[in-house]
Amino acid sequence: MPLDPSPHPESVPETAAAWVAEGRRLQRLDRNASALAAFDRALRLEPHLESAWLAKALLLEELERIDEALATYAALLDRHPHHVAASSNRAGLLLQEGRHDEALASLDLALAADPGNDVLALNKGLLLLQGFANPTAARPWLERARAFPEAQEALALCAEESLSGRS
Repeated sequence: MPLDPSPHPESVPETAAAWVAEGRRLQRLDRNASALAAFDRALRLEPHLESAWLAKALLLEELERIDEALATYAALLDRHPHHVAASSNRAGLLLQEGRHDEALASLDLALAADPGNDVLALNKGLLLLQGFANPTAARPWLERARAFPEAQEALALCAEESLSGRS
């Protein structure tokens, strides 16, 4: 007999956090529409709940509903402007959409919230190099993230471009 993945009447979530947990459970079962509804229910109960906004944005991103995911990240950032994951993930989506200026601004928000994050520094360096073709601006960010193989490759590219006079 198959298990019923819907909550039983006696176990209907009562709190926003419980609705987020239910949404994640439903998402694992590939019941994405129900998962989104659970996240929305959580947000109706607690409109500032970071975990609900983030879970919803990540699911929308997974479903390739990019505009909705961007709007959800924006809503999260309106409520929690220093949310590093939201700023960083939003930057990735904006970059994917070719919106380099907005991606850079979003990465800058993430770096302002977590200035010591070398992954963010790497991403900013790569964006400046690849998205803006600016090896001079990219170099300090890539130097900071030197431990990452991607930074090593990008720094070599910066050196080549400097030698060819393109920086």
